[in-house]
Amino acid sequence: MAEETKGEQEELIIQQKVYDMIMYAYPAVEQFPKSQKFSLAQDMKKCLDNIMRYVIAANKKYTKKTTLQELDIEVAALKIYIRMARDLGYLPPKKYEVWTKMAVEVGRMVGGWIKADRAKMNIPEKEKETEGEEKQNEIMYRCSECGEEIIGKIKQYSEKHFGAAYCYKCQKKHKAEYRG
Repeated sequence: MAEETKGEQEELIIQQKVYDMIMYAYPAVEQFPKSQKFSLAQDMKKCLDNIMRYVIAANKKYTKKTTLQELDIEVAALKIYIRMARDLGYLPPKKYEVWTKMAVEVGRMVGGWIKADRAKMNIPEKEKETEGEEKQNEIMYRCSECGEEIIGKIKQYSEKHFGAAYCYKCQKKHKAEYRG
């Protein structure tokens, strides 16, 4: 349970960092020229809102892969919007510097989250005894797509033929995609 609490705390840290960034960004965006209130400023606010939404969604989901990828894309887009605002003269250098540091920090946290999620899905999770054989332990892995437990033989076959660790169900789905 201590590990779950630590993981939850780390995920809440990113949520707080995103919240802090939003609280910094909204007043900064409100100072943009009136001509930009419904274009660049609105796009930046929508991007910030999406980042918060993806953080919350990833926090709640068991399989986080696609949500974390979408979160990473939104953070990258926000960094570009921030740079555009500075280059267009809408964002003073000091605000640009502070906001960029916040976005980079969130980006690093998202990258770490993605790395940790990948490790969780592909690294042996536990050992499981197989019945009918003399205490032979088989290391269990996780399907890269759906998270279902798979044995080493299935993982090896799947990686050889599909380039990723897939369970039988996901292998069938990918076989159909390759044929079609």
